[in-house]
Amino acid sequence: MKKVFIATLVLPFLAFTCDKAAKNTWLQGKVVRISCASFVVQLLNNDTIGEDGWKDMTNNDAVYDNVFTANNKCSIPDDIKAGATIRFKLDQPTKSDCVLCMMYDGPPKVKFDVKELSVVEPK
Repeated sequence: MKKVFIATLVLPFLAFTCDKAAKNTWLQGKVVRISCASFVVQLLNNDTIGEDGWKDMTNNDAVYDNVFTANNKCSIPDDIKAGATIRFKLDQPTKSDCVLCMMYDGPPKVKFDVKELSVVEPK
C-alpha cells in the first residue's frame, strides 16, 4: 500500500515534465546567426524543441525562443546565410571534428546535429 501511495504522488510530476528534445521529423527554422564559432537556428514550426529566452549578445541582447546551436557546423553548406529559412531534421549531437574559432559569442546551450538540410525558397 505504501508503494502505491508513493507512486500516486510521483506520477503527476512525471506526466507534466517538459521535454524539449529532438524528434526525427522535418522541421523548419530561421538561421538567426552564423559566426566562426556557432550556427544558431530558431525553430518556426515546433515550440517543444530548443532553448527559450536565449539572448543574442551580438545583436543587442535580442531574445529568442526555440533556438539551438548546430553541433555539426562544418557540414552545413557555406551558401546558407543568416536570415534564410531552412528545412531539416535533427539528431542528437555527436563528437564533432569541426574546427571552430576560439571566439565566444554566447551560443544557445542546446545543441543538435542538423541533417538533410535544404533552403526553403520564399513564396
